[in-house]
Amino acid sequence: MNIYQALKNSYLLLNNKSKTYKLDCEILLANSLKLNNRLDLFLNLEKKLTKKEINIFFHSIKERQNFKPISKITKKKEFWNIQIDVSKKVLIPRPETEVLLDLVSKVYNKKSNIEFLDIGCGSGCIALSLLNIFINSKGEAFDISREAVASTNLNLKKNNKSNRVKVFQRDLFKFKTNKKYDLIISNPPYLKSSDYINLEPSIKIFEPKKALVSDTKYGIEFYNHIIIHLKKNLKINGYLAFEIGNNQFIKIQKLLSQNGFVVKSKFKLINNQIRCLLAKKIKNYTLQ
Repeated sequence: MNIYQALKNSYLLLNNKSKTYKLDCEILLANSLKLNNRLDLFLNLEKKLTKKEINIFFHSIKERQNFKPISKITKKKEFWNIQIDVSKKVLIPRPETEVLLDLVSKVYNKKSNIEFLDIGCGSGCIALSLLNIFINSKGEAFDISREAVASTNLNLKKNNKSNRVKVFQRDLFKFKTNKKYDLIISNPPYLKSSDYINLEPSIKIFEPKKALVSDTKYGIEFYNHIIIHLKKNLKINGYLAFEIGNNQFIKIQKLLSQNGFVVKSKFKLINNQIRCLLAKKIKNYTLQ
């Protein structure tokens, strides 16, 4: 079997399982052959595959038929021009989180000596990206999940950044520190339990529920805690950066304003839902 035949057969297997079945097949075949670019496949369509390569490829196609995300099959995801390892039980980095980083990148000089706290670090994509954006930055990152902490450490090590971030396992609701940061950033769980029910099978089966679901009412308990209990750990003129869920902005903005913050920038999706926000700490107080 050559590359052309392998692609043709795989298209037939996936065309009723994925809207992007052709792209999926090409990425999976390129990954199976250890090619850097799927376009290389089309320069070598007559190349014969070994039995081992065929088995690896069609095993990955079977995984995709069972809704496993491409990134979980290849064990990697491109994020902010960095190859993030997602082999462990962590969320796959999303494009919206890149937008959050873009908002942050516009308020500090790239050579700033900022200190940040990444809450719910997951794969480590946010912490690692911040280190790349701000070349003199350093920070701390924590997650309640042992696998997330291991994943963050793995990605920092792969990119030679371990010496700039302290990573530890901690429950946000038990976390205490006397440190003060320039930036506190988080993409915490923000789905309501009712939202989770309607998620695609690929998310529910292969990504950790604990990293997705917050509480049953509004989905904002993590934001409430960070704003109220960690505002003292943010310097005056420092920033809170959040990725948030649908219909949460008004409640979060109100809470921010009651605690000495003003929203400086936000990102709105095509459906008019605000997904990312950046808030500046301007006062040390809480409105009663």
